[in-house]
Amino acid sequence: MTRRISLALFVVLNACGGSDDPPTVDASGSGNIDAPAATVQAVEPCVGESATVSSEVGFMYTPMATTITQGQIVKFVNRGDHDVAPTGVSDTGLKVGFGATKCLRFTATGTFNFKCTPHGFVGSITVN
Repeated sequence: MTRRISLALFVVLNACGGSDDPPTVDASGSGNIDAPAATVQAVEPCVGESATVSSEVGFMYTPMATTITQGQIVKFVNRGDHDVAPTGVSDTGLKVGFGATKCLRFTATGTFNFKCTPHGFVGSITVN
């Protein structure tokens, strides 16, 4: 009897085994797992940016789509009534407050989609 319980416990514990791999997020919002978590990191001071995304004119991001290389920095510049928030399950580090300027480094490849929460216009960063 003790042997059966030990064997059952061994099977259950092995079936519940974990992984040392980092959790992943769907940077594209498409349901595909393609980018590790925490792939968007704030950079201060804001120097060395390779692209700028602005919401200072009208109700759109300029440019709406940006392509960079892994590890590069994007400077986000928001007007007072606009923000940047991740869409789908994009990295939660992809947030810039209302009227804020913030530089973010993208450390994994994938497409990172974002939106202005009160107005719904969208943008994306593709990282190669």
